[in-house]
Amino acid sequence: MRLHRLVLTNYRGVAHREIEFPERGVVVVSGANEIGKSSMIEALDLLLESKDRSAKKDVKQVKPTHADVGAEVTAEISTGPYRFVYHKRFHKAPETGLTVLAPRREQLTGDEAHERVRAMLAETMDTGLWQAQRVLQAASTAAVDLSGCDALSRALDVAAGDTATLSGTEPILIERIDTEYARYFTPTGRPTGEWAAAVSALADADAEVTRCTELLAEVEERVQRHAELSEQLAGLTADQVAADARQRAAQGAGATITALREQLRAAELEATTAEATGAVAETARTERVRLRDELESRSAAVAALDPEIGEAVKAGAVAENASDAADLAAAKADRELAAAAERVETARRVVELLAARDEADRLADRLARIEVTERDLEQVLAQLAGIVVTEPALRRIEDAAAALDRAQASLAAISASLEFIAAADVELVIDGERTLLPTGQSWSTTVTDGTQVDLPGLLSVRVMPGDSARAASAKSAAAQDELADALAAAKAADLAEARGADQRRRELQGRRDQLTAALAALRGDDDVAALRARLAQLRGDHSDLAAEVTPEAARADRDAAEALRTQADTDCQSRRQAAMDAAARRTETATRVTLLKDKAATQRAELEAVSSRLATARGLVSDEDVTANAEAHREALRVVQQRVAALSEELGAAAPDAIDAELAAADAAAQELRTRHAETARELHEVQVELAVFGTQGRRGRLDAAQTAREHAAAEHDRIGQRARAVSLLRSTMNRHRDDTRRRYVEPFRAEIQRLGGYVFGADFEVDVDTDLKISARTLDGRTVPYESLSGGAKEQLGILTRLAGATLVAKEDSVPVVIDDALGFTDPDRLEKMGAVFDAVGAAGQVIVLTCSPDRYRSVKDAHRIDLSA
Repeated sequence: MRLHRLVLTNYRGVAHREIEFPERGVVVVSGANEIGKSSMIEALDLLLESKDRSAKKDVKQVKPTHADVGAEVTAEISTGPYRFVYHKRFHKAPETGLTVLAPRREQLTGDEAHERVRAMLAETMDTGLWQAQRVLQAASTAAVDLSGCDALSRALDVAAGDTATLSGTEPILIERIDTEYARYFTPTGRPTGEWAAAVSALADADAEVTRCTELLAEVEERVQRHAELSEQLAGLTADQVAADARQRAAQGAGATITALREQLRAAELEATTAEATGAVAETARTERVRLRDELESRSAAVAALDPEIGEAVKAGAVAENASDAADLAAAKADRELAAAAERVETARRVVELLAARDEADRLADRLARIEVTERDLEQVLAQLAGIVVTEPALRRIEDAAAALDRAQASLAAISASLEFIAAADVELVIDGERTLLPTGQSWSTTVTDGTQVDLPGLLSVRVMPGDSARAASAKSAAAQDELADALAAAKAADLAEARGADQRRRELQGRRDQLTAALAALRGDDDVAALRARLAQLRGDHSDLAAEVTPEAARADRDAAEALRTQADTDCQSRRQAAMDAAARRTETATRVTLLKDKAATQRAELEAVSSRLATARGLVSDEDVTANAEAHREALRVVQQRVAALSEELGAAAPDAIDAELAAADAAAQELRTRHAETARELHEVQVELAVFGTQGRRGRLDAAQTAREHAAAEHDRIGQRARAVSLLRSTMNRHRDDTRRRYVEPFRAEIQRLGGYVFGADFEVDVDTDLKISARTLDGRTVPYESLSGGAKEQLGILTRLAGATLVAKEDSVPVVIDDALGFTDPDRLEKMGAVFDAVGAAGQVIVLTCSPDRYRSVKDAHRIDLSA
């Protein structure tokens, strides 16, 4: 397909526009935004796809809003052997007109014209390729899908060396297979339609047969269960009679054991009472013995405390005297330490005053050096201020001098030389000046601006330079003026003086930097005024210091004072510790005396209390009566314990555990049999009721009907399943062969993309292309990046390269225009330049239409035909 001419009238905001396109090559159509570039593609699609009376939304949207007229589109197109002019007017007074120019002239109107164009395009043009070969603004970075383009597939078959002859109906056959496959399966391979209905119907029939079978089996299971329960109930009745007899025998033996246990329990209670009473009597006897023993021990303790108290009083007096003496020694040591500390402080003050005097001397020297450095720096800065020559000025002078030398050398090389040799004495007038030339002498000059030589009364000679010499002379004069201006600006007579001034400036700058660094080092972070104030303060601090005092003597006196203070401090600490120890011993002895006295008073009070309690107890019961009462209770407890032992022996001989176990087992067995008998009877009654209900449901007939329906569903399932499996096998076989074919022609397609991409990305550019002819990854500089991870600019460039590769591969009769709508907006200037070479390489083989509002993006396309819509 080729687009030769496109005419829009009253289309959106376009009143009238007619554009003619060359048959091949790159056409760059440029214009401002909203001038109607994208509308050209839209108008062409509406012309080819929509009828003139269409009420679709995309047709309504193109109606102009400024006038009540219909939008008109006219295009001249060639496709295959046909060339025609096609016209439509939409909205108001719709009409369609077709004039076929070749291979034979035809004229049609209305729907007949519309259908004729559709037939010609279907016969000669791959509509999938026409839609794919567009780069639109909204999807310039989307991956290109050319897998459905039959024209490209045929071209790639040829490029891949496939010699099979195609009938042209292969895509239709695949579509028909896919349509038939869709009757039975979803795109994911699951049953659908009548095949899904057949599968579902068979599954439902199987489920119904299973359900009816289970219902009939339930009836049979209930009949069998009724017989089993009847048999179990008869057996349980016989077992219950025997269990009742066993239970009665066990209950009689258990009554005997219960009586023995009651007698034993009464004897054990009596023994417990006797044991408690005897324990009370024994406790009273033990308490009476304890009181007698405690009275004796406390009397002995009181007698032993009096000598110990006397010794403690004597030790306390000695400790008090020692503490007083230690306190006096510690106070003396404190006074000696204070005197030594005062002497140390005095010595340190002298050392600090000497240090301040030394610091003042150093600070005065530093301030003097700062003043000298500042004066030197001021002198250097004053000299620098008088030098006008700077590095840029010197470079200007040197460049001007060099330019003058080059101009003069060039002028000398191309200018003519004029020389006179006198054969006799002669007087010449050269440029108005008289010159006497003796015999044999010569005179010469270089002719730059023209020279006139007169021989008065005889001859006048004028020598003029050529154009190149005059130009060189003018250039030399300009260089001379530039040098003079540069020297004047630098206040220098010549280049040597300017260089000397620059050298002196450099030396002064170095000296300035040295002085600045020295001054910064002398000042440091300090302020000079603060340094002077510090100097005045230091001189005032040591003004009362004697001049004969030396630092060495002051430090020696300080060290001696500190040693004396250290010794005094050591003595003071030891004496303080001794005083603290003596005071602690005094406190300890006083505390011991107090504790012993308190202990003696406590012992006497407790002795009196014990004596009082013992006298009171003896007044109530004598010691002998307490002892006799305890012996009588021990004898009564022994008699009761003997009776408990006899009853325990009799109960053990009767085997109470075995009798208890037998009674429990007999009770449990009887209760279990009664429970099982009742449960079995209940279950038997429920089964009888269920069998009565089942007899009214006709479950056998329902199973027969379900089996018949299942046979019909199975037959229908087999019939439809054979067709579904056949079309599935056919589709998988066709897809396998189609995939094999695609794998063969992916390589020539990839090679063409890499060939065109070499113009933009270089020789190491590679791409991976899948069987759907989509770029899956790009390799550049040895690094492979998935397509989706590329930048927007790279995706846009690869999209254009893919479409251009398809355009170069398809056969001439199958080619369609490649339309690029305002693309390459993400592309940098370097790649824009290289993309121009790609367009030039492809343009010779097909038709490429570029719509853009930035024509500079495509200035590198050298062979482009350019159309400016704003012109």
